[in-house]
Amino acid sequence: MKLLEHVCRDARTVIAERLGLHFSEERLADLERGLVRALKNASVSDPGEYLSQLASLPDESPEWGRLAGELTVGETYFFRDHACFDALEHHVLPDLIATRRAKGLFRLRLWSAGCATGEEPYSLAILLDRLLPDRSAWTLTILATDINPKALDAARRGVYREWAFRETPSWIRNRYFRPREAQTFELEPAIRQLVTFAPINLVRGCYPTIMTNTTAMDLILCRNVLMYFSRETQQATVSRLQQAIVDGGWLAVSPTEASAELFRPLTCINLRGAVLFRKGSSGTMPTQAPVHLSSFHPYQPEESFPEPTSPAPPEDIHGDTAFISTPETANRPEPSPDRESILQHARSLADQGQLEKAHDLCQAVLANNRLDAEAHLLLAAISQERGEISGAFQALRQAIYLAPECAPAYFLLGSLLIRQGQQARGRRCMETVVELLNPSPRDETLPGTGGLTAGRLLETAQAYLAMADHRGADGLSGARRTLMEFKT
Repeated sequence: MKLLEHVCRDARTVIAERLGLHFSEERLADLERGLVRALKNASVSDPGEYLSQLASLPDESPEWGRLAGELTVGETYFFRDHACFDALEHHVLPDLIATRRAKGLFRLRLWSAGCATGEEPYSLAILLDRLLPDRSAWTLTILATDINPKALDAARRGVYREWAFRETPSWIRNRYFRPREAQTFELEPAIRQLVTFAPINLVRGCYPTIMTNTTAMDLILCRNVLMYFSRETQQATVSRLQQAIVDGGWLAVSPTEASAELFRPLTCINLRGAVLFRKGSSGTMPTQAPVHLSSFHPYQPEESFPEPTSPAPPEDIHGDTAFISTPETANRPEPSPDRESILQHARSLADQGQLEKAHDLCQAVLANNRLDAEAHLLLAAISQERGEISGAFQALRQAIYLAPECAPAYFLLGSLLIRQGQQARGRRCMETVVELLNPSPRDETLPGTGGLTAGRLLETAQAYLAMADHRGADGLSGARRTLMEFKT
């Protein structure tokens, strides 16, 4: 199938705007091949009609994600790029771990941006399991995001073929995977549960924001992603990623993407052939001896995995776990004149990773007014980042009770439920977000979100729905189901 030249050029313009992917004149043939592959599974066969259909779809539509998968190389494998993972194993992660131990903060936050089918974030999870003999004492966040819902589905399953281990030591496969039928291997559940998958478009997605759990990151891996973007899109993406990293945190990209100019003011550091970038660093590395992966947990086939330590959500988050006065009968205290600045400061501290101070500020606002829905919402987001899942659910219950039409609260609740494996209830929350935000102007800033617009949150909720399980629909709207559950 040969596409008309003007169709390819029109597609190039739309794709650059919506996905940020850049196709030079020399790569128009690559663009055409990708479009032809996408057309084979599209609902329409005419290229012009397909292009018009794409232009009418929201950014987070599964069709855009599927097209992105056809236009980029999703090829990956475990521990890809030995130089990078050696640097993480011997220097970066030991440095972060030692720093947190010294402060008594047993918490690490990592993000695999552009995770494809999951080999990269799972490699990070395996590495942390080896480097932390006291892993059960730590709160670990490994966020894995991609625009392609099909890739995310494969990643969540955690089942791989032999080819995914082509540069992986055999003992890792023997230790962390179990053989299945058809020459496939399944990752151990205890490691799989360390990773949270979410749909985010790095070009136009809502990040960094505490609502999508994309702030206060100690390490971000964004490898073999920026190379597909135009220069303008690269700069915008790097700017966002820099904001998502805490002071002293790290950004890892592929060697072909490592540009000191592009990543300025991050400090470029060369570690045994791997080029990484550090925020707020003088360029020096810690003097401690390198930590070798083999020094922890020698391989023992009979060794059992510890269960995840994050607390499970209550049996029913809408149960009578705490009574609060109803807005109709309570005497609402007058808001403090400093309330706005206090919450803004708390949000800023949370973005910088100072979660304990941010948490205390929220509690101070709530001590003055227990009916402040925005403070409960921010407290829920901070509790999520601290790994206090039950506390996040409790704060969200309060926020939704006080503000039943608060779309950000339903979004955060839905993402937490999905993260806890409650797919159906999480989906209903995302349906509620869509229903609440559809009538809103797309550029309207949502209160309590740190500047997030209705359009961006709507698109992200739609992306969650695109990857959610569609089974079990009972005919009720998302908002009606969610509110009925809340009242029971």
